[in-house]
This record gives sequence, C-alpha cells and structure tokens, in this order.
Amino acid sequence: MINEETIQGCIKKDRRSQRAFYEFCYPILARVGYRYAKNQDDIQEIINESFMRLIKKIERLQDINISQEAYIWRAGVNTAIDLFRKSKNYKELIRVESSMPADWTPMEAVSQHEIDSKANTQEILQVMATLPEPTKTILNLFAIDGYAHKEIGKMLGIKETLSRWHLHKARTILKDKLSPFLMKTAYGQ
Repeated sequence: MINEETIQGCIKKDRRSQRAFYEFCYPILARVGYRYAKNQDDIQEIINESFMRLIKKIERLQDINISQEAYIWRAGVNTAIDLFRKSKNYKELIRVESSMPADWTPMEAVSQHEIDSKANTQEILQVMATLPEPTKTILNLFAIDGYAHKEIGKMLGIKETLSRWHLHKARTILKDKLSPFLMKTAYGQ
C-alpha cells in the first residue's frame, strides 16, 4: 500500500517517491499488460502510459473508496483499452462488425467452468495470447475484468452483439486448442 508520505512526495515531484510508487504499480500493471498485449513492447507501453496517467492524478489515491491496487488495476485496463482503440486491430474489429450476420446468435462452445476446472492457468494464458487482438481484448474485459457486453460495447464503440460474437469466438478457440488437455484429464491420463 502506498502511504501518505509517498503520495505527497509524488505530488511534489520527488524522484524517490515516484520510484517507490512505480515499484508498487509495476507488478499490477504488468499483469494487466500481459493479458491485453501481444508482445513485450506493448506490455511496457501499457505499464508506462498507465503510470504516467496515475502519477498525474496521484492525489486521487487519497480520496478513493476502493483499494489502491484495484484503482491501479482499473487505470491499467482503461489505458490498455485506449491504446487498443488507437491500433489497427481496433479498425479490424469495426470491419468485422460490418460483415457480421444480422441474425447471429451465440451458442455455448464450452462453459467457462469446464475450462477453468480442467486446464491450468498457464495453458489458458498461453492460448489466450494466441487469440486475435480484438477477441482477446473482449474476452479479458468480459471473463476476467467482469464487464458486461453492454459496457464493453460502450467502451469500444461497438454493438453488444459484436462483443458477444467475439466472446463466442474466444470460447470456441479455447475449446479447440485446449481440447487435447480437456480430453486427457477427462479420461484420467
């Protein structure tokens, strides 16, 4: 937890305080970056951009009524979404929306519980890293960060149905890529 002295030091632009704040934020923001970015440069961009936003509004840490970690996490997610909106992958997301069938309805590919209970976290993260960027972003927002499709639609400027479509696509890919492991554990091998 960041103490009042560190916050005040950051407000006064004290380098030691800013370094202490950065060291506190880094592991939280790195986890966000790892989930939303495809490579180390993008992860570092999320970390650095998030940190700069946090340091500019450091005084808010005194007034928040959630944990500092949750506040920093949320700032990281918002930064990742802002950077995604500026990327070519966002333009691809919008292009997909215009070609999506109007009558598309989601079907469950595999339940999240089935994946969670049979596959280990590292395998899931490795498969998630291979997802197309828009699909990965929506999966993270929905399944991990807990946003509803309506909220995701507003954040990304897309229709709710496109958010659902990407979640369905992510679950289908997860099922296909994790099915060898799911089958192996189902038969006790």
